[in-house]
Amino acid sequence: GEEMYELLTMANQTTEDVFSLLDNLLKWTKSQIGKLKVVYQELNMVEVVEGVSEIFTMVAGLKNIKIVQDMPVVPVVVRADIDMLKTVIRNLISNAIKFSNEGSEVLVSLTEEDGMAIVSVKDSIDEENQKKLLHTDTHFSTFGTNNEEGSGLGLLLCQDFIVKNGGKLWFTSKKGEGSTFSFSVPLLEK
Repeated sequence: GEEMYELLTMANQTTEDVFSLLDNLLKWTKSQIGKLKVVYQELNMVEVVEGVSEIFTMVAGLKNIKIVQDMPVVPVVVRADIDMLKTVIRNLISNAIKFSNEGSEVLVSLTEEDGMAIVSVKDSIDEENQKKLLHTDTHFSTFGTNNEEGSGLGLLLCQDFIVKNGGKLWFTSKKGEGSTFSFSVPLLEK
């Protein structure tokens, strides 16, 4: 029945959150002690971003949030570590869903600029909380719009992974308009 479906959905969401936290913790620890090696390979970023975005469609649906993709029609090829990039995209989309209000949209886009592939995730996260997000000393965590709890590790891990892949991570924010978290990775040299 409907009640059982709701309970299963909540259990599934909790399991996803716990998995995500453990995955982040493990990768962060390995990265900090130098046990996580970057494995470079040629990747089509369009496929990688679309694949990760689709996984979150159901999770976003639980908050009545729509994930909108703005992808190029041609391949965008980079040389990077696929697991690290997937972890970064997963964290950014997860945060966007967590901090966006019900009935809103999360826009995931991919562009090319100055020899870099740029992935952006636009949400409606509160501007005040963002100043602390990328600083290890504040180890910031806050609650989502449905009181979802975060560890504060996700973005630090993302920054670490993107730097290891030759890119950078940044965000822009406007009060009342949300924020856009972006990262760059070098395009494959032709």
